[in-house]
Amino acid sequence: MRLKPSHTLVLLIALSLLPTAQAANFAYDVEIDAPDAIEPMLRANLGLVRWQGSDYVDKPQLDRLYDATPAEIQRLLGPQGYFSPKIERTMREDGGVWHVSLSVDPGPATVVTGADIALSGPIRNLPDFQARYAILLAGWSLPIGENFTQRSWDLAKRHSLQSLVVDGFPSAHIASSHGDVDPDRASADLAVEYDSGPRFTFGPLQVTGLKRYPEVLVQRMATFKSGDTYSQKQLLDFQSALQNTPYFSNVFLDVPIDAEKPDNVPVKLEVTEAPIYKADAGLGYDTDTGARTSFGIRDADFLGHGWIGTLGLDVEQKQQIFDAGLQLPPDSDGYRYAAGFRDEHQNISGQQLWEQTLGLQRSRLRDGNEISQALQYVRSLQRINGAPGQINYALMPSQSWTHRALNNTTDPSAGTILNLQIGGAAKGFVSSASFLRSYAKMAWYIPVGSASFVRLRGEVGDVLTTAPDKVPADWLFRAGGADSVRGYGYQTLGVEQNGAVVGGRVLATASIEYQQRIQGNWRGAVFTDVGGAADRWQSLHGSKGYGVGARWASPVGPFAGDIAYGADDKRLRFHFSLGVGF
Repeated sequence: MRLKPSHTLVLLIALSLLPTAQAANFAYDVEIDAPDAIEPMLRANLGLVRWQGSDYVDKPQLDRLYDATPAEIQRLLGPQGYFSPKIERTMREDGGVWHVSLSVDPGPATVVTGADIALSGPIRNLPDFQARYAILLAGWSLPIGENFTQRSWDLAKRHSLQSLVVDGFPSAHIASSHGDVDPDRASADLAVEYDSGPRFTFGPLQVTGLKRYPEVLVQRMATFKSGDTYSQKQLLDFQSALQNTPYFSNVFLDVPIDAEKPDNVPVKLEVTEAPIYKADAGLGYDTDTGARTSFGIRDADFLGHGWIGTLGLDVEQKQQIFDAGLQLPPDSDGYRYAAGFRDEHQNISGQQLWEQTLGLQRSRLRDGNEISQALQYVRSLQRINGAPGQINYALMPSQSWTHRALNNTTDPSAGTILNLQIGGAAKGFVSSASFLRSYAKMAWYIPVGSASFVRLRGEVGDVLTTAPDKVPADWLFRAGGADSVRGYGYQTLGVEQNGAVVGGRVLATASIEYQQRIQGNWRGAVFTDVGGAADRWQSLHGSKGYGVGARWASPVGPFAGDIAYGADDKRLRFHFSLGVGF
């Protein structure tokens, strides 16, 4: 019998569809018995699992996947440090469905039994070679006794190389490396040799893109000079310092790295100048001071000298502030000089305060430490629950020191912040009283695993004086509120006077808070706060607050919402704040 061409085409199509139809009715499942540390990886990568449910798998294809599985498992476990796995497998049919069972014992984890770290190149000729080599060895992240994995081996080599690259030797490279793994002994002997390449030094700073500002403004902000040893940290600090000014919208640094020309390498800086004027306005609400509206304007080239002039108005329910300031570019020693005027009104806890401050300040930021000196004239009018007002004034020289060592300045989870202040005035020298004011506060972030941390926060203050009623009110101490002792109203902890709460001569607060990441940028928190303010240490009462809260890591800093119970008031309060509480 001869088939017509049309019949032949129909038959070919039917035959081609037959295996697919068979595969569509073919089913199997996979059971994996393995330790929790490796089971998810096997389930995500084994072909038997990935092809499960596919219309293209039939019994011959399943057999091929089943036969390839032991080799697949060995390839997956090797980089994890398991080179002698024991694998048992079965495959059976039940009711038309094939059941595949895998039992995987990864065997002993491979342990590093030897780590030979060598350092060659011009670095050996430096007088401090031994010290540098000791630092390299101390920073090696895969020492003897640690479990070996391919990832940890790669990271250890890369981390140590980076320590050379960022500190004087940007052309450093790995000359050789090898890892000898003995599966029978579950051991790994590692060896790596780094070639430092030549030591680089900074050359002249070459600036392009300036149109409005003089080049000396940029030169003075440089954290290095010609002839200094190359340092990637100094470059990043310089770039960050420029970007944190209102002068530039974009900053790009380039240092050409050529091992043949390591001396006096030019630092090429390209900047884009930002607009001179900037205005901003905002609306908000704060659980401490209520609803708020604000307006500000800035001139980044006041009088054409690169001076930064600012005007600001902040109107809140309990507090209103007007301020004006003028800041000069840094001088040749890195100091910034500033002058300012501030007019403030408060109505908090029964105390009304009108205060004017006129001040001069100089400050310098270097290696994470900010030091500032200030001279301020303060005049305040204090009125308690409508009683006649009292005018106090003081001419105050002061000193402040702040140290920051945080893993993230806007949302830290590790590191410390410490601030120390001291200042005072002398009666008769444009001051209504003699006093010495000292204050310290600290926040310490302690990681607990990879997704949580503990924050310890504390502050202490003392005003030495025989006439506290003659000290400008805002230079005494009150406590309570979102960034103080939660569970109490803003500045409601202090000295009670005629039905109001006024400032005391002494202050002490402390807080411990645990934060746990929940999902994405959200964290949960539990905390305990304690503290208060008083007229003397003997009468200081530590008010306690307890609570829970939520944190959201926003682009401008952590948003905190807390529900706190004040043990003294026996009531719940809601607090929220934006920014790093300190």
